[in-house]
Parts: sequence; C-alpha cells; structure tokens
Amino acid sequence: MIRAILWKEWHEHRSRFAGYWLTLNVPILILSLVIAFSKGARAPLADLSNTTIWKYLPGSLLGESFLLATVLTAAAAYLAAATFNREIEDRSLFFLFEQPVPRKQYVAVKFLNGALHVVLATCFALLLAPATVYAMMLLSGKVTIAGSGAAFAAVVAASGRATIWCSLTALMVFTASALVSALMPRFWLAATVSLVLLTLFGLFSGD
Repeated sequence: MIRAILWKEWHEHRSRFAGYWLTLNVPILILSLVIAFSKGARAPLADLSNTTIWKYLPGSLLGESFLLATVLTAAAAYLAAATFNREIEDRSLFFLFEQPVPRKQYVAVKFLNGALHVVLATCFALLLAPATVYAMMLLSGKVTIAGSGAAFAAVVAASGRATIWCSLTALMVFTASALVSALMPRFWLAATVSLVLLTLFGLFSGD
C-alpha cells in the first residue's frame, strides 16, 4: 500500500519535485555559466592559485547557505502548498479517503515523501555549490588537486555541517506550509498565508 501511495505521489507531482530540485540549484548553475562565458566575471579571480583558493571557495558555500536559509525557503513552502492543497481543492483527497487506505497512513506517507525531497534537495544543493566551483577552478589550470585538495575537503566538511541547519529550516517551512494547506480551502489562500508566515519567520529569525 505504501508503494502505491508513493507511486501516486510521483506520478502526480513529479514535475513539482523536479522543479524544486532545479530551483535550489539554479543560483550555482547561473553563476557557473556567467563565469564560463564572461571574461569580466572572471576578472576578480585573476590571482586564483592553490594558495589563494581560500579567498573564493568558501564563498560558494556561504552564498548557497544564505539563499537556502532565506529566499529559497519559499520554494519549500510552495512545494507543500502545491502537493497538499491541490488534492483538497479538487476534492480528490476525499475520494482517496473512501478507499481501503488508512487516512493517517496516507497523510504520513505523503508528508514524509515531500519532506524527504526537501531534505535531500537541500543537501545536494549545498554539496553541489562548492563542488561545481572547485571543478571550474581545476579547469582553469591555476589550481591543482594536490595543492588544493585539503582546502576543498575542509569546505566539503563545512558543507556537511551547513546542511543540518539549512535542512531543518526548509523542513520547518515545508511542515508549516503543509499544515496551512491542509486547513485552507483554496490554493491561493494557502499560498498567501504561507508567504506571510514565511516573511514573519524571516524577520524574527533575523533578530
């Protein structure tokens, strides 16, 4: 039964899940393209070497962490609203409750499936950012694995620690938005309330 619920979730919301993964990785993808095709964007990296790598590599982690903990949490809120509220709005959820599927089990599997995507996508984005930047540094020919491997390992270790905070933040936003979506009868209303709560969360967490 759990497998059937997971298949249903993937079949109905795979485009939303894929969009969420893509959204979290858009910043580093855009940055990579800009650096690759713009000489002006590469100008600040003129002194790049094995000894100066510490000036640039940690910035990719800090930038991605900041985006994931602030702006991109809106993507987690939208994902929850889009996956939960749609079934309530088109009343397909009530049809599912008439099937031989325990309500609590269905809601739990649905939530855990979405939460797993949120956590995994966040972890992947945090690890992809420094890895992509490091790969571009190696391709430039100014940095070698032997001379910068220790710096990259240290940044990856820091990425692992950053994933805990960013994943928890995204998970809290996803949970709150899922709860709001379950209580609100319309998608636009649930999205609006979720956005307001997200804004308040950002303001108070900033203090």
